[in-house]
Amino acid sequence: MRPVHRSEQCGAAVLMALFVAALATMIITGLFYRQFVLLRTIENQQLTSQSRLLLRGALDWGRAILREDANRSQYDALSEPWSQPLAETRLDQLGETASLAALATIAGSMEDAQSRLNLRNLIENGHVVERELETLRRLVLLLQLPEQTADLIALRMAQALPPVPAADPAGGVAPANMAETEQTRPLPLMLPQDMAGIAGIDPAAVLRLAPYIVVLDERTAVNANTASPEVIAARVPELTLAEARTLVAERDRISYFNNTAEVRTRLGNKGALVTDSELSTASRFFFIRGEVKLDRAITRMEALVKRAIPGQGQQAVAVLWTREI
Repeated sequence: MRPVHRSEQCGAAVLMALFVAALATMIITGLFYRQFVLLRTIENQQLTSQSRLLLRGALDWGRAILREDANRSQYDALSEPWSQPLAETRLDQLGETASLAALATIAGSMEDAQSRLNLRNLIENGHVVERELETLRRLVLLLQLPEQTADLIALRMAQALPPVPAADPAGGVAPANMAETEQTRPLPLMLPQDMAGIAGIDPAAVLRLAPYIVVLDERTAVNANTASPEVIAARVPELTLAEARTLVAERDRISYFNNTAEVRTRLGNKGALVTDSELSTASRFFFIRGEVKLDRAITRMEALVKRAIPGQGQQAVAVLWTREI
């Protein structure tokens, strides 16, 4: 048996030491990496929370603008301050003095929700309103989409918004079949994008139609001061898209229409084909959108708000829903 030399023993010991050192380094590196990921996750959560607080402030700012607008004018138009977007601006340039003000930027905009066709108008007491369905059909055709798109949307709205059951004077319990119907009824649409869940509607049609429609919690008129030519042409029977574009160009030239009577005058004979409940020059529903960039975090928010009618004692501008986008 060959004797083991001392140099070989030393070499083996060195290799073992190197192996142990490498293994320890890998373990420590893994521990540090997990710690780094945990700390970065906590930092990101804090940044997101701070961004949400800033967006809440932006939402309150938008509501204040809408309250002031209601006190100043009886119409709503694209020439007013509420419609002017806020470009990306550092918070310290807006007068904020908090430590994060120099790190954060905010941008925002508002949109008149009544510049769009309201799908809620399609249904009254659980039944499709034919005049409103014809309006939606005209919009669908103007956008060069399949005509059946309008009928499929109306069917879905009717399924989701049934007639209000008459009150039982005896206080009886609802029949079992009514409870079963409630369970199988589809959820009401909340966003235009929800149309993608309607069987038979092309996803491309949803993308094309979405900027022109909205789903509100009550029937509303289209605001002629903010609506697009496509929406106005759909809303006013027999009005061509070219005529609607002429009307919008005239509106933009003079900044706004004072009232519905002025709109009717400019529509000529076709002005008599639309009612005050279908066309107006003022709005109560608005979208408020904001974006905050804070260090690595970018947070975007959209809210739908409803402005109360003056004198009704309601909250001046109520938030109906908010979502991150």
